Amino acid sequence: MNHLSSNGDKASQIFINYRREGGAYAAALLDELLSNHFGADQVFRAARSIEPGSDYSESILEAAADCEVMLVVVDDGWLGKFSPGFRGSTPQQDWVLREIDEAFKNERRVIPVLLSGVKRLEESCLPESLARVARLQYLRFDYRNIRQDIGFMVEQLVRVTSHRGG
Repeated sequence: MNHLSSNGDKASQIFINYRREGGAYAAALLDELLSNHFGADQVFRAARSIEPGSDYSESILEAAADCEVMLVVVDDGWLGKFSPGFRGSTPQQDWVLREIDEAFKNERRVIPVLLSGVKRLEESCLPESLARVARLQYLRFDYRNIRQDIGFMVEQLVRVTSHRGG
């Protein structure tokens, strides 16, 4: 099943959610490796996928709503961005949170991808709207096992999406 976006194009099946501060390199590598298997048009990463002149907010929220699966890249500092003492953006400005909320609101599959050294998430450490992420089965993406981890990830994504890749 291929979803259609409002402009009539096929929506990307895999949405990569990440923080620029810590997960951008892993997100770019995941994008490259998954695009090699599924095709670049099937993987959405905001830095690559939004066309010049497009409304950034609309493009991201539409892609999050229309994807089949969202990969949430969790780096070492990811959890700290949600702590009460963090002086970062507000929940309305926090795109990681907004994208995940949009995926949940549209009943999309969300898969946490824990990077090297990241421990399993705990509900009590997350904002209430994200607590559910801690209960989701996760995948690993470790720099020491890139080939093995991406191979397993591709197998799992083929199982949970309608796309069979090449």
